[in-house]
Amino acid sequence: MKGGNTVKLAYINALPEKDQFQEFIRTYTEECITFGAQAIVNWNDFESDHVISVYDENKLVGIGCMAGECHVHVRPTYEHREIGSMMNKLLQAESKVSLVQAQS
Repeated sequence: MKGGNTVKLAYINALPEKDQFQEFIRTYTEECITFGAQAIVNWNDFESDHVISVYDENKLVGIGCMAGECHVHVRPTYEHREIGSMMNKLLQAESKVSLVQAQS
């Protein structure tokens, strides 16, 4: 690629397909164990109305939701790309917009 190894990521405002989500959970868990970054995750939180899925090509590499507070999970091999901080900003902005719309 020209200009280095820039990868375009897609931030989608929706829950991923079930098979993509299951594959992400499996891969995320394996990478967390490998990198020693294992965290306890309640994957049921992602039934929220406020979900952002992040894709590299067609591969799910991160997912975040606003279920009372931000829950963001990025595959450890992608953490250096600041995906988590971008998802936090997007989720907080979406939450504020929803709150304003609900008050209208």
